[in-house]
Amino acid sequence: MSRDIIQQLKNLKQGEVSPREEWLKNNREFLMSQIRNTIPSEEKPGAVEKFWLGMSIFLPKKVVFDFVRPLSILLVVAIVGTSGWIATVDASYQSLPGDLLYPAKRAVEKTQVMAASVTGNDKAETKLHVEFAKRRATELKQVVKDPNKQDKATQAVVDLKTEIKNVNNSLEEIKNNTTDKGQAETAKDVSKSVEQIKITLKEVKAELSVGTSTESKILSKDVSEVKDMAKDTAVNAVDIMVTKHLEGDTTVTKEEVKAVLDKTIQTAVTEAAAGEQNMVGVNSVVTAVKEAVKTENLTMNTTSTPAEQKLLDKVTNQTKDATVKTQEASVVLGKTVSEAKNLLASDNLTQVVDKIREASETSKTVEKMQDNVLSSATRVIPAPIIEAVKTAVGDSLSSSTTENWKIIVVSTTASSATILNNLPIAVIVTSTPVSTTTIKK
Repeated sequence: MSRDIIQQLKNLKQGEVSPREEWLKNNREFLMSQIRNTIPSEEKPGAVEKFWLGMSIFLPKKVVFDFVRPLSILLVVAIVGTSGWIATVDASYQSLPGDLLYPAKRAVEKTQVMAASVTGNDKAETKLHVEFAKRRATELKQVVKDPNKQDKATQAVVDLKTEIKNVNNSLEEIKNNTTDKGQAETAKDVSKSVEQIKITLKEVKAELSVGTSTESKILSKDVSEVKDMAKDTAVNAVDIMVTKHLEGDTTVTKEEVKAVLDKTIQTAVTEAAAGEQNMVGVNSVVTAVKEAVKTENLTMNTTSTPAEQKLLDKVTNQTKDATVKTQEASVVLGKTVSEAKNLLASDNLTQVVDKIREASETSKTVEKMQDNVLSSATRVIPAPIIEAVKTAVGDSLSSSTTENWKIIVVSTTASSATILNNLPIAVIVTSTPVSTTTIKK
């Protein structure tokens, strides 16, 4: 068997091999395709390529293709890309939570903060956080006013809290930074901006105060917490401004520092006066309603339920007690402010800051009392009436006219004016001659 195989191999080696025609054809096509793939094809230049070849008439071909063409392409991309980016950012700037472009707005902000953080620019990062906090406050105000977006208000409050925390963190970094200059000026700017945030939040609270839903009350409480945070931030900024100035930072002059301190003191006085006016107004309308209930029960042969009468008595007592405490706090605050002004006159700037901090704490305490009383009062009196009385009383007490305001309680069939279930009552606030007023300056 093996000898036969060996002989066949010898014959194969010595003989002639004649491959089949089909095999030759297939392998010839395969080899030619491989050759074509390894040789670059000659393509006719397109219109764009002809343009660059035409440019070679005026400039060397190497310069055109190695420098001119890449730079031109880069410029076109930059123009198109930047234009679209700017348009998107500009359109998203006015967007609110829930809008399609709002995520783009927040993405731009995060990019800006990241850029400032990477470069180690603490002042720029602080200013960005302050600006974003102002935006969040404005967004919250707009969202609360828009019935279609009120479901976004809670998240807007959370976002605002986050930004104010970021501002405080940035202020802390500035406080601990002993090398960079210009920190006093940054702290001054923060103080000014946070005061604007406080004003916006005051307007938000006023908007929420006329709401009767549980959601409105919860949201109002959250906004009060944010406002307290803003008050603390404003004081911290003033404190850092004074500290850096005393350490030799001349970006803010002594006169500018004293001007900021004086304005901060005046703000505390204004807030205290507004709080007292609010409490006087609420106390007046609650007392008037209580008296009207008694009259209605006697003259119209109607009787409020024991639970209703008990609730009204409770609210009346709470309001009266809060009014007294507010007036007492105003006296204490007045003393603190007087001491602060004396210290300011003698250039004891650090001690002025301490007095400002005391005044701020007193203001926060008074505002919490007011919030609690207003929340209780709206259980027996429609919120819009309370807000109208607060405004009227505030205008009267702060005006220089001879008019005062009287609370008149009358019977009505209007369901919107119902105070207690069995007693349809309307409250009218009107200016009257001084001799018949129930609220005096």
